[in-house]
This record gives sequence, structure tokens and C-alpha cells, in this order.
Amino acid sequence: MSNDTVRLSNPADFIAIVPYLLGYHPSPPSIVAMAFDAEPTRLLGVVRFDLPNDSAETPQLAERLGKLLRRNGCHGVFLIGYGPGALVTPVVDAITSRLDGIHLVDAVRAEDNRYWSYCCADPGCCPPDGVPYEIAESRAAVGAVLAGLVARPDRETFARTLDPANGDDRELVTAATRTACARTRELLKSANGAYWYREGLDRVAEAFDTERLTADQVAWLGVLLTGIFVRDGAMTFIGRYDDDAHIRLWTDVTRRVDPAFAAAPAALLAFVAYRSGNGTLARIAVERSLTADPGYRFALLTACALDHGMPPETLASMDCAGLADDIAAKVDEFPHVACPIIPEGW
Repeated sequence: MSNDTVRLSNPADFIAIVPYLLGYHPSPPSIVAMAFDAEPTRLLGVVRFDLPNDSAETPQLAERLGKLLRRNGCHGVFLIGYGPGALVTPVVDAITSRLDGIHLVDAVRAEDNRYWSYCCADPGCCPPDGVPYEIAESRAAVGAVLAGLVARPDRETFARTLDPANGDDRELVTAATRTACARTRELLKSANGAYWYREGLDRVAEAFDTERLTADQVAWLGVLLTGIFVRDGAMTFIGRYDDDAHIRLWTDVTRRVDPAFAAAPAALLAFVAYRSGNGTLARIAVERSLTADPGYRFALLTACALDHGMPPETLASMDCAGLADDIAAKVDEFPHVACPIIPEGW
């Protein structure tokens, strides 16, 4: 969503837009920080943290958030604490004391469809019993919906968008996966790494140009992506197709492949989501990848970048398409790394 699409003019607008930026309604007790550039006119990003159970952890949370904001070039921040004052106020106080030159646009506490500002002492503007707000009636929320954004009820509901598909499609893909694994075992007897790499890239290209993948296509692509160089080669399509196309494809493949094959497509989804600024989807995709393979290094690296607040612009500036020649050279040098690795039990 472009920053010209929705304009935020009061605390209720800021509160209303958060669920659409996160992808879900934040549950209390939690704190959300909206980071802006120097005006502030442009939103840089939104992060959410659970409030600490132990008050001794509050300084660490405040320090972590302050470092994250500075690392991402934040000049202004709007804080929203969700929950009772006894939990929210100490955290807001700790964060605001560690902003170190970052302008505090406002800090509010939201609870039971009312908000209280920590920056406004005017009872005519911010009465002691709070200011009522209604997200569904906000112009900001309407603008977000018109921009195509969706706010799910909670993070758990959002995470379920990457749950494995069920029903007839699951049965078809499972049967197709067994056939694909049997085919792979036969081909591994003679096919070299160059074959697997070319086949992988051809099938990825085909997937981007196909409106709805068949069960056979999903199963075969899932097997091919277990080859590390094939997975890396899939990243070279970034730029050739826009990020939305990548998110659609890898979401579909992550959901439809047998769960044993989900590590690679979910990690690809996490990377593209992160570079496009969708940290919530990136985090959930990382979790999905690591559920399939707890030691999957690509997902672990993306998780590390998320944990340390690496600016999405850093990933967005990578010339992924320009890596194609380097990866192809690596295939010639280490052909076995392009070959599929069939999970145990398949």
C-alpha cells in the first residue's frame, strides 16, 4: 500500500491501520511501533512485541526496539500499547526514554475500543476516561481495504494461511509426490547435477507462468527444490517477476506440497516477504520452514535477519537475477548440490 493511499491524521487512524499493516489484529498485552521517515510522511515499517511477563525484561525490550528503529533509519515513531495501564505504561516509559533523538509522534494505550494518549494532557482532547474509536468505521481502515489489505482476527488465524492444504488436493499431491520420488530415484542413477539444475529452473519458470499448478506440478517442484542450487536458482527469478508473483507462487506451493517438502518453498516465501516489507508473513513462513526442517539454514538466516532488524531495503537491493551465472558455475563445480534429497520415509 502506498503512503499516498491512506493518510493518518489522528490516533484513531493510527490504531485503525495497524491490523492491516500487520495482517492481523494485535492481541493484548503487546506494544506496536510504527516507524516513519523524517517528515514523518512515509511509513518505514511496523513491529509488534508481546509485553514482558517479567518487569525486569522491560529495559531489554526497550533497548532492542530502540536499536531496531535506529538501524532502519527511523526519524519518528508512533507507539501503541495494547492492554491495561499497569502493563503498558512501564513499557512505554522505558521505550520513550531510549529513543535517543527519534521523534515521538505520539504514544497511546488502547483498550476496549478506547485510547489514552501519553503525550496529550488536554482533557478537552484526551479525556480521563479515554477517547472512543471504532476501527471498522475509520477512513484509514476503509482505505486499507480498498488497497487490498486484509486484517485477520489474530496472529494464529494469520499463521493458518500457510497451513498444509487438506481434502482432495492433499490426496492428489501425496500420490503425485510418491510418483515423483520414485521417478527421482531412477533418474539419480544417471542424471547429473546440470540436468537437475536445468530441470529445476524450467519448472520454476513454468510455475510462474501457470495460473493454477496441477498436483503433479506441485509434487515435482517440491522434490526439485530439495536441491540447494535449484532453490537458489529460484531466487534468480526475483526481479524477473514482481514480489507479489513470488509471494503468490511460494504461498501456494508451501501450502500444497507434502509437509516434508515445505522447507524450501516456505524459506523462499519468507525471503521475498521480508524484502517486500511484510515482516509478519516472513516470520510465519520462517516458522513453517523450520517446522518442516528445524535445521534449514536458509530459514535460519532469514530468522536471524528478522531478529536483528535488518532493513528490508538491504534485501531488496540485492541483485538476485545477477546471481544466475555464479550459481550455474557452482553447479559445474559441485553438481551433487543440485541433486534432490528425498526426505526419509519417501
